[in-house]
Amino acid sequence: MKYKLCLFDFDYTLVDTTKPIVECFRYTFETMHLEGFDRQKVIKTIGMTLDDAFSLLTEIKDKGKINEFVRVYRVKSDEITIQNTVLFEDTKKTLKSLKEKQIKIGIVSSRMGSRIDKILEHLNCRKYVDYIIGYENVTTHKPNPEGILKSLEYFNCNKEDVLYVGDSYIDAKAAENGHIDFIGVTTGTTTQKDFNEYNNIKIVDNLSDILEVI
Repeated sequence: MKYKLCLFDFDYTLVDTTKPIVECFRYTFETMHLEGFDRQKVIKTIGMTLDDAFSLLTEIKDKGKINEFVRVYRVKSDEITIQNTVLFEDTKKTLKSLKEKQIKIGIVSSRMGSRIDKILEHLNCRKYVDYIIGYENVTTHKPNPEGILKSLEYFNCNKEDVLYVGDSYIDAKAAENGHIDFIGVTTGTTTQKDFNEYNNIKIVDNLSDILEVI
């Protein structure tokens, strides 16, 4: 067995969070009287930190204003995210198969780790995940590999024993920066062509296809 640890991104890799994320951005734009809300542009920011996403979507760079946008977003997110997040069809099957192979499972995401924990509990999947690194657990975010490297330290794993799976070029770059094997899944907005610009061992259309490699 090649890998002892499989790390995953969260949004658009294990779950579809389109509905709550779009609604939270819409709510924030309306509440803060911001112009230019665009659903498709919002979807393309999924995987970024909220700070970077709001900066990109609003073209506002003032840190104080961005922090206020994030605060308003998170208030709405507290209300609607957990019950409106859904698993991809093969997520549970994939996680269960990895556990049966005695492969450790971790999540490295730009979403708040505490929120990921609650979502997984709600979806009856928390038992499959051994460790979660979220926004609040690192000082530098993807594509910086800090979260990935912290996971290696936690599991006491060598880099060659670890696989990172993600749906975004941000994930691909983080794995590349950390010198970790990477598989891209096209369940988000990043295409196979986009992934080909980064180091990867495989690009798949469905999460369960990674089982052919592990």
